[in-house]
Amino acid sequence: MRHVIIPVFRAFMYFTLLFFCSWVSKANVIALDSVSKVKEVKVDSLPKKKTVPYKIIPREATLKSLMIPGWGQYYNRQYWKLPLVAGAFITLGIIANYNNVRYEKYRAYYYLASPHPDDPSYVPPATLAVPYEDGLVRDLDVNQLKRLNDGYRRNRDYTYIGMVLAWAFNVVDANVSAHLKTFDVSDDITLKIKPTFEYQSHSNGLVSGVSLSFNFKK
Repeated sequence: MRHVIIPVFRAFMYFTLLFFCSWVSKANVIALDSVSKVKEVKVDSLPKKKTVPYKIIPREATLKSLMIPGWGQYYNRQYWKLPLVAGAFITLGIIANYNNVRYEKYRAYYYLASPHPDDPSYVPPATLAVPYEDGLVRDLDVNQLKRLNDGYRRNRDYTYIGMVLAWAFNVVDANVSAHLKTFDVSDDITLKIKPTFEYQSHSNGLVSGVSLSFNFKK
């Protein structure tokens, strides 16, 4: 009898253990499913960030370009124009500095070679030894010094005017480019052709015609 009970008991314990393990595994699966569903609900309930399209305002582009050359082009995302703007102002600045340095140099020599109204006793020399940029020294009279002085001053002033025009062109370019970028070039343009009939009293008859109407996207 004892030999029969022990195997039966073992079998009963074995099936009990299997039932318990299966129940625990099912409980874990249900718990994991519930947790995943909660996470999905939380993720879905989070507000999604809307991507705002980049909007270009022509007035803002004009003001930025008016304050700093090239800023309007950067605002319009026309980055390839920045080297052009910078190169134009750097070149004009170098030219203006070149002429201004030589103007100040020859102005000082011209002052020494010209009479001084505030000092009647001053006798200017007939010529002055002036070192040129090539290293040579030349004797120049007051008329030659005046031509050099006036020429470098005129070139410097023209360069300043060119810088002002470049600044203005930079502003106009930023404004026009901003307007072109905001201009609607979509295909949402419709053309309607309608026949028309009008009664004319002086001829006592109908006059036929054709009317064209365009509808643009607002």
